[in-house]
Amino acid sequence: MDKVRFKQVVAGLVIVLAIGLCIYAVLDRNSLPAATSQPAAGLDERLGSYFTVLDESGKTLFTTGHLVHVGDEFISEDDTRYEVIRVDEDTAVARAVGKMEALPPLPLTAQTGAGGGKVAIYHTHSSESYVPSDGAESRPGSGGIIDVGAALADALERRGIQAIHSTASHEPHDAGAYDRSRRTAVQLLKERPLALFDVHRDGGPAEPYLKEVDGKEVAKAMIVVGRTNPKMNANLDFARRLKDAVNAEYPGLIKGIFLGKADFNQDLFDRALLLEMGTERTSKEAAAAGAELIGSVVPKVIGASTGAPSGGAIGRSLGWILGLAVAGVFVYLWVATGSWEEMRAKIMGWFGSGGVRVGERGGPRDGGDGAGGPGGTGDGADPGS
Repeated sequence: MDKVRFKQVVAGLVIVLAIGLCIYAVLDRNSLPAATSQPAAGLDERLGSYFTVLDESGKTLFTTGHLVHVGDEFISEDDTRYEVIRVDEDTAVARAVGKMEALPPLPLTAQTGAGGGKVAIYHTHSSESYVPSDGAESRPGSGGIIDVGAALADALERRGIQAIHSTASHEPHDAGAYDRSRRTAVQLLKERPLALFDVHRDGGPAEPYLKEVDGKEVAKAMIVVGRTNPKMNANLDFARRLKDAVNAEYPGLIKGIFLGKADFNQDLFDRALLLEMGTERTSKEAAAAGAELIGSVVPKVIGASTGAPSGGAIGRSLGWILGLAVAGVFVYLWVATGSWEEMRAKIMGWFGSGGVRVGERGGPRDGGDGAGGPGGTGDGADPGS
């Protein structure tokens, strides 16, 4: 194989490699996880009872039906971060560990709440209900929580967001519920939503979850993030942005963020959150009213007009493609021309910058009468082109 042919083969291989890397980058970023990639483990709630979490001075921070473990965390409405240091039966003590750092500003599209896109909603504990309205805290096959999810979906639809609301049953309410709901979540993610909400109601007294908005009683929400999943940081970032945006319009509507020792299937997606809407002792109407208010703010946080999972991810993928393509072109030119000087001349010639043609090194060729040499005619053949 002669030298020119060898260079062409090498250049071709470089271009094929660059294209392959581009395709891999796009597929890797947009691939969906399998339904069995990381199933949830164990029951995450204390049925029939609830935990009271206190700070070190004995002040109640929050109550919840979620199991509370040492190492769990809570971010309060004012962004104080607490870590659970002791659990004794139904009471836990948490120590303040400082304030959360301020989040960087959202992109302009998020700040202005551009329309379009999809949001997916489902219910792992699909039988959860509200005693004052539904007559029981659990109604197999027709849980009141479904109506609360519908209120969230309606609020999104009225603001130009397509809401995909799954009412699939994942009963019974046991340790396998998250395994069953994981299949639903994976199916919903095939629709490329901008956010994925698993809507629940908490356990415990009604009072910590109630507030008044414009003279109407509404149920507050608590966002829950699984601290044992690999996407915890991304989930938490989205949770904080949602909390800040909602509370800016309806102060205290989101009472805080609980980081529990579980997965909650949030490893599936960067913008997957669990929303606790009231408790079994609040009315369903109050919970639905709270969900509607939250739904009115969600578009300002997701702020995108396409059904892609993340505008940033798409931008990075395009950046990879462009960068690798440019690199491939430069390597090809370097191999094909044989030197940096000739490669530069070729590029300058493309842009009409007066560079010499590739193969013309600015001096006489062998034979003394090549183009570009002293006294040359300028019309000699160019064996390098």
